Amino acid sequence: MDEAMNFNRTESDWQGLVSEYLVCKRKLESKKEALLILSKELDTCQQERDQYKLMANQLRERHQSLKKKYRELIDGDPSIPPEKRKQANLAQLLSDSRDRNKHLGEEIKELQQRLGEIQGDNKGSRRKEMKVLLLLWH
Repeated sequence: MDEAMNFNRTESDWQGLVSEYLVCKRKLESKKEALLILSKELDTCQQERDQYKLMANQLRERHQSLKKKYRELIDGDPSIPPEKRKQANLAQLLSDSRDRNKHLGEEIKELQQRLGEIQGDNKGSRRKEMKVLLLLWH
């Protein structure tokens, strides 16, 4: 009778393992499908990113081209009064200085971040040196 219970228990264990295997198999299939979906979305996002980069570069080039043509028109057109040329030059200088100011602000933020990181590294180094000195003294 004990053998029959062990056999039933073993059969029960086997059925439990089969059930667990089937659950794991379903989870794996589900994750496989999710991975395929995410992979397709990633491909789509990468293509969109590349398109936006291309468009941004084209717009940047177009802007530079128009800016150059504008400067050539202003500088080369004798019918434009000198005070108007000065205004255009001043407007261009103002625009250029704003752009430069923006870039310098970004550079300052980056340098401040790097400084903070370096200061943190220095603090860590000082702590290590102090620990070594304390260990040497004791």
